[in-house]
Amino acid sequence: MNELTPAERWTIPQPWRGFFGVVVTVGYTFLLTTIFSMKTFNGHFTLLILSFIPILVMVALGWQQGTYPSTEGIKQPWRGILLTIFVAIIGVMASYVILNFMSRGAAQPFTNIYAITVVITTFFLVIAFGLWPFNKLSLGASGWLTLLLAYVLMFFLNKLLFNFDLLSFPTGEYLSSVQAVPFYAPGGPLAPFADIAPSGFFRWECAITFYFWMLIFLFSFAALDMWPLNKFPGIMKQPVLGIVLVITCGVLSGIAYGIGVNTLKIEPLNFMLYGICFLYGLLMMMTMFQMWPGRALSNPLSGFVNMLIAIVIGIAAYNAYIAIAVWHFGDSVMTYPNNIFVLATMMLGLSFPAWACYGDLWDFWPLPPTPAPPDAPNPE
Repeated sequence: MNELTPAERWTIPQPWRGFFGVVVTVGYTFLLTTIFSMKTFNGHFTLLILSFIPILVMVALGWQQGTYPSTEGIKQPWRGILLTIFVAIIGVMASYVILNFMSRGAAQPFTNIYAITVVITTFFLVIAFGLWPFNKLSLGASGWLTLLLAYVLMFFLNKLLFNFDLLSFPTGEYLSSVQAVPFYAPGGPLAPFADIAPSGFFRWECAITFYFWMLIFLFSFAALDMWPLNKFPGIMKQPVLGIVLVITCGVLSGIAYGIGVNTLKIEPLNFMLYGICFLYGLLMMMTMFQMWPGRALSNPLSGFVNMLIAIVIGIAAYNAYIAIAVWHFGDSVMTYPNNIFVLATMMLGLSFPAWACYGDLWDFWPLPPTPAPPDAPNPE
């Protein structure tokens, strides 16, 4: 395969390596989107794509990119192929279980939201808790048990906290002239499934938006290398770090939600979309550009620089993705809340796994292996 590996100087350093990866992965996202109708894209396909992410996160982060399952001595592209097949098999199995044991074989809005919450929880268990409380076990056991915990925990929390009876903001505006309409409640289009849909304490639009913004703050801390928490050695151990991050991200999410939804009167799912655009940019910086250009600076400045760039990327990406979506699906079906979930699936359901897979599992093949990044300057 060496004859397929480009040898030009640009193939190694950032940002050119990242630009190459973005072209490959975003092109894949746009191409795959155009295959499906709106109904399939926002239904079974979204559930399938979301089911790939928890196991992908575990392979790339929790299991340290090939340490488990072991790919030692296997070169690219075979390493990437084997790990991708492994992720695909587990993801298909997870989506099958969700589809047939939670939603009677039909892709439901609440099952897709459930899959999103499992993704968020997996990130918290891996990044915030470092696989605790299973981190003393073998790497394989700790990862599988962490994944199982994410699925089981969110099954019960979705039942307890998320209420799918109504579409509370039917026009996509906070101050809507239209009252909340039945969703799974009697008279709604999904009323036959009301007995299996969660009817918890909080409107589902509000609950998923709040939880998603917790994820945004978690990745913000990750971009800052856990600053300012890393200034306190007593915090930087488990489970203290995980607990502190959950509480801190929850408080910050509550503040953001209060400002965005309660004060500025932004409809919750639209407020979540703003966060999706920012997280899209931040994840692109982390995966495709490997924290360039901020990594040349010391934290927390490096993290703040990359977060500012992420905002610009997110705004540009939103306009590009919405143009593709409207062109393919048409204005008539890109209505609330379909438009929110189409963009969410394209930007984070498709693009992020493509970045993680191509950057972490395939190491940008056929480009040469990624060189070790330079050390960040010592803040002292």
